[in-house]
Amino acid sequence: MRVNAGTVTAYIEELPDDRRKAFSTLRTMMEKAAPAAKPTMKYGLPTWEWHGPLFALASRPRVMEIYVAEADLVAKRKRTLGDVEVGTSSIRFKRIEDLKLDVVAQLFEEAAARRKGGPKAPGA
Repeated sequence: MRVNAGTVTAYIEELPDDRRKAFSTLRTMMEKAAPAAKPTMKYGLPTWEWHGPLFALASRPRVMEIYVAEADLVAKRKRTLGDVEVGTSSIRFKRIEDLKLDVVAQLFEEAAARRKGGPKAPGA
């Protein structure tokens, strides 16, 4: 699913209803976990940066995707994130109901906590 938007809000607003609701929920969770993170569009994706890239969202043709720059934290929670596919730093899901949102919230909070001191993500 290709969305051509110049802002995070515009990107989310252009999505179909179910994806718009999912991304709005995830955005709220990300911004609660990392209120200092700056939302921006990078490579056509909504991205949150704080001392380097931190989070991103993507609407793909068959799935939605969350990127978390702290790959080791994603790996640590791989088996507890829900009915999802997990890559190195990404979480792919078809419906927001497939995610265990409490675990995702903890992941966002722990990733953000690492940035409070100012270090960048590995490779950033």
